[in-house]
Amino acid sequence: MKLSLAGTGLRRYTRRHLRHDRDAARAEVLRLEGDIRELDAAAHRRDERIHQLEADAVDVSVERQLRLLAEEKADEFEGRYLALKARVDNEHAITVPPMHRDLDEEDEQRTEPAGINVRTLRESLNA
Repeated sequence: MKLSLAGTGLRRYTRRHLRHDRDAARAEVLRLEGDIRELDAAAHRRDERIHQLEADAVDVSVERQLRLLAEEKADEFEGRYLALKARVDNEHAITVPPMHRDLDEEDEQRTEPAGINVRTLRESLNA
């Protein structure tokens, strides 16, 4: 039997190689678990952001409805206020009887036909 030291291209897989492969596989698993944790955290943040945006949309919708109701109530109150103000103004109105001028005094004169000739400027210039 002849012992040949020439290599066949095949390597012996030793315990040291197995330990190295095991450690490399564990490191890869740990790296992938870290990636998965980061992606889970990103998905969780995205979901929270989506829920926040949905809540904001609901808040805006509710705020718009409340604003419309407030405007309607303000219009109603303004109408009621104006009606009450008109009623109070009419109740407390100061009415003055028609003025009577005494035309017997010297300073006071009647207008035409029996007193002062009152004409427009054009009529008075074309005379």
